[in-house]
Amino acid sequence: MAHDTASKTELLEQRVERALMREGKSVLEERRDLLAHMMLDQIRITEELVTQGSVLFARVREQVRRAMLRHGTGGIAKFAKPDTGIPDPKWSIANRLGTPWLERSAAKGSSVPVRPTGGWEISVELELAVVAIGALLRHLADLAVAQNNLLRLVDVFRRTQRRVNALDYILLPEINDRIHSMEEAMDEMDRDDLVRTLLIKRQQAQ
Repeated sequence: MAHDTASKTELLEQRVERALMREGKSVLEERRDLLAHMMLDQIRITEELVTQGSVLFARVREQVRRAMLRHGTGGIAKFAKPDTGIPDPKWSIANRLGTPWLERSAAKGSSVPVRPTGGWEISVELELAVVAIGALLRHLADLAVAQNNLLRLVDVFRRTQRRVNALDYILLPEINDRIHSMEEAMDEMDRDDLVRTLLIKRQQAQ
């Protein structure tokens, strides 16, 4: 009788554990679906940034070409200046579904370059080239952030999917088999008890 009680208790514990696994699987599947939607949005954003980057690069190429036509290589070197007036972007780290997320935390600065000092000649072509390069650099930073965020999302999505697969194809089938075996064993015990009870009643009747 003690063995029978222990088996029922163990079966109840296994059923509770299976219910928790199913609940955890449901939560993970919901998280996975949310991550999938975030990935699609981030892919769209990244593709738009790539398209815009191509336009900005073409603009830089055209402005540099015009500056080269007017000044030549030596002339461009004359106007070279390390400080272009391009502000450093400010970034902050957020958390989205457990994924580190990099976001721009400050508005983009002015795209107006710093003019050369010391009485140098002002070159409209070079100023436009510097403006275009500054815009391209800021855009490339945004694109790099978007791509890194997308890679993080993909990594978290894959890990979540692996956990769902582990529950779906390994843990839940194993616990289902254990519960099924325990239920069959207990049914057999119940049948044995019934047979013994019937034999005892028959002997008593005789």
